[in-house]
Amino acid sequence: MKEKGAEAIVYTEEFLGIKTVVKKRNPKKYRIKEIDEKIRIQRTRREARLLHKAKKAGIRTPVVLEVGDDFIRMEFVEGRKARGFELELGKILGKLHNADIVHGDFTPNNVIYSKGFVVIDFGLGFVSKRIEDKADDVVTALYSVENRGKFLEGYKQTCKDADEVLNRVKAILKRVRYA
Repeated sequence: MKEKGAEAIVYTEEFLGIKTVVKKRNPKKYRIKEIDEKIRIQRTRREARLLHKAKKAGIRTPVVLEVGDDFIRMEFVEGRKARGFELELGKILGKLHNADIVHGDFTPNNVIYSKGFVVIDFGLGFVSKRIEDKADDVVTALYSVENRGKFLEGYKQTCKDADEVLNRVKAILKRVRYA
């Protein structure tokens, strides 16, 4: 089954006898072909590096099996979306932020519960030490979790800059665009 998103097509495929997930970045017809190709290559490589960096930080991510110019092939993770695990989700995001990883779309849909938690889809992610970037990541998560209090409790338990980040979250939430 293929799922088409704004940035990529994601599908399962057998590879070397195992079930894998392939994330292939879509060409954008509105961009100049050479620029589009460069952007897709950069974003694919950045996502693969983020998956590796997160793993080094103690966060489970799918095992990357192959990286091409515009695709990543990784292990298929059987499980369910991590809805209802707000405390654990907060802890995971705190650990990502301690490693200066901003996920970009940290929601229960991008964490799979499979004998533990596996974080997927770093397609909007990047590396940043900026408190503002980490606070934006928290805001995204807050709009997607059921129990904000539990999420924030978990985040505070693991993120070394939690007080500073959460103060910035309050400021962001006061901005008109979020009202």
